Amino acid sequence: MKRREFVKLGAASAIISRFDVAYASKDVPLPNVKRGAPPRNRVPYRGLDWSKVMRVKTTSHGHCTSQKMLDVYLKRGFGLMTMSNYYPSAPYVPASKMTKNYYIMHHEHPVTIKGKLTPGPFDWNSILDGFKDKIDPGLASKLPFKEGAPLFKPLPEGVLEAPNAEHHGFRLDNGKFAGNLHMCAPGSAYASGTFDARNRYKTWSEGGYYFGSGEKWRVAVDRMIAGLIHEDGGGVTINHPTWTKLSRSLMLEILDHDPRVLGIEVLEAGRNSEAYWDYALSTGRQCFGFFVPDWSIRKKDFGVNVLCVEERTVHACLKAYREGNFYGAKHGLDELAFTHLSFDGKCVKASTDKPAHFEVVTARGVAKKAEGREVVWNAKSQGGAVRAHDDVFARIRATAADGCGEVLYSQPFMLS
Repeated sequence: MKRREFVKLGAASAIISRFDVAYASKDVPLPNVKRGAPPRNRVPYRGLDWSKVMRVKTTSHGHCTSQKMLDVYLKRGFGLMTMSNYYPSAPYVPASKMTKNYYIMHHEHPVTIKGKLTPGPFDWNSILDGFKDKIDPGLASKLPFKEGAPLFKPLPEGVLEAPNAEHHGFRLDNGKFAGNLHMCAPGSAYASGTFDARNRYKTWSEGGYYFGSGEKWRVAVDRMIAGLIHEDGGGVTINHPTWTKLSRSLMLEILDHDPRVLGIEVLEAGRNSEAYWDYALSTGRQCFGFFVPDWSIRKKDFGVNVLCVEERTVHACLKAYREGNFYGAKHGLDELAFTHLSFDGKCVKASTDKPAHFEVVTARGVAKKAEGREVVWNAKSQGGAVRAHDDVFARIRATAADGCGEVLYSQPFMLS
């Protein structure tokens, strides 16, 4: 989506504000989420046997609505598909069931209607009949909707899939619209919103059917967590903070809400949010970094999460997300790979399969540079104490030495 359209969509939500907003209903109870989940892993990769590691390419935020788009991911060697589509914001799993107009014809999840979260199902053809005269004649003449052909061929053998979607249309604690907040939830079956985000069919201006979540973000995040298919895997990501100019205070609030909010997108469609990442990390919070193409799947600067697993299963992949056992790649074209990442409480170590330019990034900036296939950074001062007060965290950025442009990003090691 173009930024102008994104902002326009946010402004249009003011129409909904005339409705009395209630954030829960008797029909759709608040999510029952148990607190006390383990904190985000402060020492990722710990316990990994790198001699047994399999690298599974995936992304936490990549749109895929046609076979042509799917072919792009498969050509890049993706081993786990977690399509993050909208509208509505609903999982495209299994891919084999998805058809044109699938979620118009099979809308089962709740929708916020005039401020009240209301359970499905929703018969959109019947609903639209109630204000068909308000719809553009060109669109109205093509009604009723019909279910179309399958969107995808069967996935190749060995390619895994898990639920995900990109969610939007949240409200802040004060009830105001959070137009610049989008989140994904790899591993969650949670669904929200409607097909008519741009109000072409007048569903929200005439019927009050909210196009997004409509709930406060805390409640929506809990619904994403409640929808996780594995209790110990997957989680929630905060999307494109640079593009949407997300406030840093809100970012920290969301990270603090629950440790199953895993982190933020660092690379998204070529946009870099390392400044946001380092800001969060400098506060002492663990915050995993995610690397995603969003809609920009034709660029070489793609954004790939490389999951480091010892078993090639959906569960193992989602656990890798939860535990921070993955790294980011700008291209993800097998031009460079990490072969080791660790922090033993004293030294941060990293190695790659090909020569690279290494940078150890901490809260103070670039603390060390190295050339070759490995880097070792001593996290202790001359007096022997870990320099946690000054450096706070350490992460590795490795740029391929052959000029191909590939850049790898480790997850952060928190030094205390």
